[in-house]
Order: sequence, then C-alpha cells, then structure tokens
Amino acid sequence: MTAPSPVLESIVQSLNYGGLPEIWRVPEIDRFSRHKTLYDYQRHALENAARALSLYYGQKNVWQPTEPQEAGKQRKEDFAELYGNAIAEFSVNRYESNADRRNLKHNPVFKILAEYMTPRGNVIPYHHLINRMCFWMATGSGKTLVMVKIIEYLHHLKQHRHVPPHNVLVLAPSDHLIGQIRRTIEEFNAGTWLNVDFVPLRGGERERQGRLGNAETVYYHRSDNISDVQKDALTDYRQYENGGRWYVLLDEAHKGGKEDSKRQAYYALMARNGFLFNFSATFTDPEDVVTTVKQYNLATFIGDGHGKNVYLNEAEYRDFRKRSEEISEREKTTIVLKSLITLACAKIRALALREKAGHNALYHLPLMLTLVNSVNTDVENERNDLWAFFSTLRSVASGGIDEKQFRESRDELLRDWRQGELLFVDANGSAAIGDEALLKNVKIPDLREAVFGSRRRGALQFIRSKDDRELAFQMKNADAPFALIRIGNTSKWRNVLLADFEEVTTLREKPFFDALEKSPITILMGSRAFFESWDSTRPNVINFINIGGSDAKKFVTQSVGRGVRIEPLANHRRRLAKLMPSLNEEEKQTLTPLQDLVAPVETLSLFATNRSAVSHVLEGLTSERSGTFEKLENVKKSERPVINDRQMLLFVPEYKDKEAERDAPTRAKFAVSEETLNRLVGQLENTSDSLLVVRDNLAPEQIHDLRRSVKRRENLSIKPDKDYANLSFLQTRLVSHLCFIEKTTDGVRKLDDKDIVHFREIRAQLSYEERDDLREKIKQVAKGGISEEERRYLASKYGDGSITKETFEELTSGRSNTSFRGLTIKNIAEHYYLPMIIAEHGRADFIKHVVKVESEVKFLNDLEIWLKDNQPEWDAWMFSKIDESLDEIHVPYYDRSVNVYRCFLPDFIFWMCRENEYRIVFADPKGMAYASVYPKIDGYSELFQENGKCRVFRTRTKPVLNVSVDLMLFNPRTDEQPAEKYARYWHDGPEAIFA
Repeated sequence: MTAPSPVLESIVQSLNYGGLPEIWRVPEIDRFSRHKTLYDYQRHALENAARALSLYYGQKNVWQPTEPQEAGKQRKEDFAELYGNAIAEFSVNRYESNADRRNLKHNPVFKILAEYMTPRGNVIPYHHLINRMCFWMATGSGKTLVMVKIIEYLHHLKQHRHVPPHNVLVLAPSDHLIGQIRRTIEEFNAGTWLNVDFVPLRGGERERQGRLGNAETVYYHRSDNISDVQKDALTDYRQYENGGRWYVLLDEAHKGGKEDSKRQAYYALMARNGFLFNFSATFTDPEDVVTTVKQYNLATFIGDGHGKNVYLNEAEYRDFRKRSEEISEREKTTIVLKSLITLACAKIRALALREKAGHNALYHLPLMLTLVNSVNTDVENERNDLWAFFSTLRSVASGGIDEKQFRESRDELLRDWRQGELLFVDANGSAAIGDEALLKNVKIPDLREAVFGSRRRGALQFIRSKDDRELAFQMKNADAPFALIRIGNTSKWRNVLLADFEEVTTLREKPFFDALEKSPITILMGSRAFFESWDSTRPNVINFINIGGSDAKKFVTQSVGRGVRIEPLANHRRRLAKLMPSLNEEEKQTLTPLQDLVAPVETLSLFATNRSAVSHVLEGLTSERSGTFEKLENVKKSERPVINDRQMLLFVPEYKDKEAERDAPTRAKFAVSEETLNRLVGQLENTSDSLLVVRDNLAPEQIHDLRRSVKRRENLSIKPDKDYANLSFLQTRLVSHLCFIEKTTDGVRKLDDKDIVHFREIRAQLSYEERDDLREKIKQVAKGGISEEERRYLASKYGDGSITKETFEELTSGRSNTSFRGLTIKNIAEHYYLPMIIAEHGRADFIKHVVKVESEVKFLNDLEIWLKDNQPEWDAWMFSKIDESLDEIHVPYYDRSVNVYRCFLPDFIFWMCRENEYRIVFADPKGMAYASVYPKIDGYSELFQENGKCRVFRTRTKPVLNVSVDLMLFNPRTDEQPAEKYARYWHDGPEAIFA
C-alpha cells in the first residue's frame, strides 16, 4: 500500500473560499471571543471545512429538506468519486468480512456496519463512510477553538437550511477534555452572537430545539463509554444513534484506531446520515489521513514558529533498568546528568531573561518530563523503569557525583550540541540548540539550585497528597518539593521502595499536579497513562525510558506535541523571532536585546533509551512528514518595470456595497417557476407576521421585503425549470437573496500583499533530497542564472576545451529555465513573482499552487511564442497568475443557475501602461462550456462596461491615470460557438491582450 496523503485537503483547495456563496462562508471567521482571534492556520482549517461541506451538501447534489433517502446515498457516492482511487486500498482491507481469512465473520467492524450498510459482496464500500473530515492539527495548535467554530458554522448553515437540521454531539475520551471543551465554549458564549448550550447525552433534553434563534444545544459524552451495552458507565450507541442523524465532533480521534476497533464503527454509524468531524494530532490510520481536510501537523506547527525547537540528543538511556553488573552506575549517572544539565541551563536562562526584561511572566519555568514504560512491575526487585531513573536521580541529589564526572558529562553534552541538528526547522533559517557559553559556566551548585532547590547536597524525603496517584520529593535542606511522581497508585512505592525514606508528616490537601504551572517542581515522572489531556508550556526536557517501538508512535508524537508549547508573553504563542513583527514598539524595545539568549528556553531536548528507541522516536516525530506537503521557501518577487525613473504601479478593481433605496429592485433576479411562486403566495397569505418571527426567526424588515417581493414579483424571474418542493426551504433562500447587499465598483486601488499570495504557499510532497534539489533550482532561476559553483565548473570545462566558447556563453548567460520531475521552472521577467513553476504535462500531484491546468499551460506557451517575435506597444507591462483557491482578485457576479452570488476568479491578470492610459485585462483560458461562463461575463459587464464599452476610472493618487478593465477568454478551437452576444469576449491567441 502506498503512503496515504491528505486527499480531501487537495480536493477542497480547488475551490476558492472567497468564491463560495456568502451563505457558505463561516460567520466572523477571524473572531473567537472578546479577547481572542484565530491564527491563520485555524482560519484555513475553517475555510477548508466550509469548502468540504459546500461540496457535499451544496454543489452537485444540493441538499433539500424533503429529499428521498436515495439522494443521500447518491451524495455519498458522488463525494467518494472525488477521491478517485485514494480510498480503494484501505476500504477493502478494513471493512472486509473475511479480513481474518480464517473466519468469514471474524471482523467485528464488518459485522457492526453490515447491519446498517449494504455490503458489496464481502466488503462494505467505503463511500458509505465518506461523509467525514479530519483535522490533523498539532497538539497545542488550538483544535478546540476550531471545534467550537465548527459548531457555530453548523448552526449558521442549519438556520439557512443549507444542511440537515441534525443535532451536534461532541465525544471526548476523558472528563478532563470534556471540561476543557466546556470552558472553551463558555469563553465563546461570553463574546459572540451565539449561545452554545452544552448538555450531557444521557439525561440531556434532546427534544430541545436549540437550532432556533441564537442558541444551539450541543450534546456531549465520553467517547470511551460508547459501547453496545447499557450499563452505569457504558452507553449503548443503539439507544442514541437516532437514525445516524448526528453531526459528531470526535476529539482525540486517533484513539481506538486498530483494525478491530468497534468504537470507531459506532461513531461512524451515529453520523452515517449526518457528518463526522475528527480532531487529532496523531492520525496514522489511512482513512483518517486520506480524509484529512486540514493538515497542520507537528513539523509544520514547529516550523512556523508556534512551538519550541526540538532536539533529539545522541545520548542514550541504554539498558537503563539492568543490574549494575550489566551497566555501571557511572554510565547511568552520566546520562541522567546530561538531561539535568540541559534542564538547569534552561531554568537559569529563563530566570535571567525575566530579570533582564523586568518581566516576571516572561516565558515559563522549565520542567523535565520522564516518561517510562513500567512504574510498578516487580518493584520488590527494583526492576521497573521509573525506579531505575529515580534511584539515579536520588544519587545525584545526595551528592553521588564528583567534579570529574560532572565535567565529562558537560563536555559530552557540548559535543552533542555541536554535532546535532534541530528537527523541523523552517526552510528559511535555523537556531542554536543551546547556549554554549552558559553550558561551560554551569557548576554543580548551579545544577543543584536550579533543579533541586538547594545549592547543597542532601537526603530526600517524600510528601503525600490525598490523591493516591501522587508522591512529591523534597531535599531536606530545601524549602519546596522539586520532583513529582504521578502514576496509577503509589502504595507499592511508599510501602516497598521508599521504606528507608523520611515522610513529611503534612498531608497535601490539593493535588500537586493541578498546580503544576506555577509550582517549584522541576521534574515530573510517570508513565504514558497520565500524559493525555495535559496542557503546559513548561517542558524543556523529555526522557523516554524504554518507550519507543512502533506501538508507541502515537504516544511519542502526542507527548512531544504537548512539550513544544511556548508562550513568551501572555497570549502570544510563537517563538520570539517569529513573534517580534507583531509586537508593539515598547515590547520590541524590551525584547529585541534578548533574541540571541532564548535558545535554551525555546528548545525541547529529547533523550531516549537506546539506538532502537531513538530511531522509533524519530519515526514518531518525522513520519508525519512522510506523505505530506511541505512548504517551500517564499519565492522572490520580481522588480517592476521602471517608467520615468519610477516602478510601474499595479492596480486592481475595488468594490463597495451598492447603496440601494428601500424597496428598490435588485440587479440580480431570483429564478422560480410560476407554479412554485403561486404556492408561496398562498402560503404567505395564510401565515401571520408573528408566526414568521417565531417559527422562521425572521426580522420585521425581512418579512416586509419577502411579502413585497412575492406580491409584486419584484426581484424575481420566472423560469419553468426552477421548481421548489419545500416552500420553507424556498422562503429561506429568497430571504437570503433579498438581504444580500450587491456590490458595485469603487474605482481601483493599488495592489497589496494580500491580493496575490499563492506563490508563498507552494508546497511539495517530496523526499528530503528531492525537496532540497527543487529549492536550489528555484533559487537559481529566481536570481536569473546558475550558481557560482556551476559557473566555475563550466569555466573549467571551457578552459580544458571540453566545451566551446559559444556553449559556455549560452550556459552562463543567465538563461532562466530549468526542469524538475516534469516541471518547468521559468524566470519570466514580466511576471509578478519569480520564478513561475509550470507542470508542462498537466497533472503534478506532488506539488500545489503551481500552473498545472492544461489550458493555462498552453496559454503561457502561446504567450511566450508570441513575445519572441513581438514587442507589446506599451511603455511597460506585467502579468500574474491568479490562484483561485488562495488569491483575492475576483469579479462578483450572480449565478442564475443556482440563485446565488459567486466570485469569478480569472486565471491571469495583465497590467499595461502608456502615458496616462492604463489597462487591466482579466484573461481566462478556460471556456469550453460557453453557457457556464455567460453569468460571469454578465457580472463583469455590469461592473466595468457602459453601452458596450469599457468604463474609465481615474486613479485617486498621482500620477493620475485613466484605467479601464477588460475581460478576455481563450480556448482551443471547437465546433461549438458562443452566443452572438458574448462572441466578442473569446479570442484565439494572447496577442489580443496587447491590441
């Protein structure tokens, strides 16, 4: 099986979010609460979700309230077709009845699904389960905020009857996570238009109609308690599956991902006639990866600066729990010392940064996590991993080290730093692993003070809390505990392993763990069990002891994901270098001198048991990159042509809301059949205004506009084929149409950095070697020539006579084309950015946001051929590709075929200037289906033409230019001809642009 990749993300990005009908866009997408806005990647996740839901419910098979059951089945099949063969491999293996090959009915997943879904032979076709999307987002990236905004978006769509009116169910695997979601919802409720009522599934009043008005009832339950039996803790899914009519939001969706997982089948069944939204930082199952709609995994999260840098140390906890005759105590102490010195450096620097800045809340207090495989196994013989680490830690604290061993450990750590590399560094730079000067100056007393809370050595004593899962440890000569063990139960430790320890008589009332963020504790020890659902910025060191194999892949990624969180300043969660541009001047002045000092605090260092464990840790961290699209560095912008000693100005149209008089007819007419309109007239005549307010949530002015429009047939066009079976659905659509504010032109404005952005988002799915090769070729072409190394090599070849002078000059003259895996990389001087990347033969699935549509490739080739022999008769000109999924340049228009407003996104924009005459041309080489383009032409004409001629707009700033906006369409010759009214917009070749 080939490595899966996020196919759904690729599918939805073919749709421009700005081009979606307004009703399909997320309301107030930037805002979450009074004091919190979303990061770019969170907004992109919501945009992709909107694209996917519009594809599923609002495009080919538009959802209708009274549609038959067959329509839902067809919708799934149509949606599955978009994936092509991407789902074929795992759908057979996962949902085949004879997956065991020894027992035809052995697969429990098949048995569960087959009760509700029709098998095809012995297989459940995966299109039955295709109504799902996954959010693969790093731990700490704010998935919960995205989840709550999805709830708001579903409420919005239900209010406008664009999706079925199903209830929302949130599933999470722990009470802690449910509590976190509840707190996030409460924060959202306090500052937005919608009130989300969060109620339990069992005991919740499911008859509530939270969909009406500004309230939405959302049900919650523990995902690990969904079962096929009904007990005190367990819930039989069949009692609550409600015909599969749920919108299920599943947190930590990677849990229960084995092939025989019945719970995953239960979740799918509860959403089979609704939609399933999965959220996790560690997807590994192929159906989760393929149906991922937003991938912002650990590598991308860290590379973009939202987390600490990650360093995997070469030192090993090698065979750490073996007896002393197999591994010496000195070897054990050395590796523990290395991790403790790393922690001490981070803490010393963190305190120094606070002092230098005069800011007590700067960064965090560094913490070490020691995560082990066993905590109580055979404790009497001291054979568990946690005791092996703890006993060595105790030895270090009590003075069982000498100066020589300390210096040797410190020097080894320094060599490790010099030879090592950070993981996941962004393409445009790197950072130091630590501070060498600081490391060289750390002494044993500094280590003791930073880690143990006392500069003097001493014995340890333990402190109990009422929580039996905890034991804290404190130096007798210190004022506060420095270490905490958190495991399932500490009784064996207290009764056996700690028999010779003194216990502090004071019993702690509240758990140490709950107050860990502001605690003096610097070392936290435990197994993988406690680590889920813990949020902290404090970890700077993680020890993985006897954790590593492929079965730990998810755990390693989860734990590192939780360890990378960073917050230099309150509510600013990026590394300082990435954060600086967004700070105010006072903050910049304070923090700029600290930029070269933050490496110890901004680095998460990992230590693992052995070479095998190290390789598995690396797999856990880097496998997320396998099969994913990595961002290439920003492509350099070209210089603009110079006119009269000034660079050419680039303009784009600007739009504003049309100022319409009350009750004035709209420009775009809503299409409806005569029969349907008569039925709607009759219904409204028998419906009071008060009922429309209460039942349909309409405002008085909306009721006025609706009655007037229907009665006078204003803003309507009669089309025989526009029948609506459901009048409530029609009424909602018509109200939305009447409320829509039309756009008109407001002249032109200068192009800004947000208009054309796709060249900054080029991403490729490549091996490391291929990625580096492509990056180097992009750099070479962008700077207009070959590298100095290549130039010297060619010079040597010319010098020894291997190539001629003509060949040497041709190869070194700045020729600006190269190729890579079927791509052509071109330096086109007149293009807005350099270089252009073109897939000459169409499909190039391994790269995004480059020119790959066949008609666009042909258009560019035709343009280059024409320019070789012709010089446009303009003082200056430029052009740019427009990416319909990312760029903002568009022409608003009304799509009569589906009664919605859309945005026309041409493929190219041209700018040309001659004296005070300035021309903008939208060029679109796609146009084989003539009729589908007519509404776009009409939209353009209404905005930019008068009496069949281009309107002229004058620029508001000097130099004053007369600007016209034209539209030209290109396509291969065909027997079909456009309607006479539109024929003049089609042209055979790009020379027409410059005429």
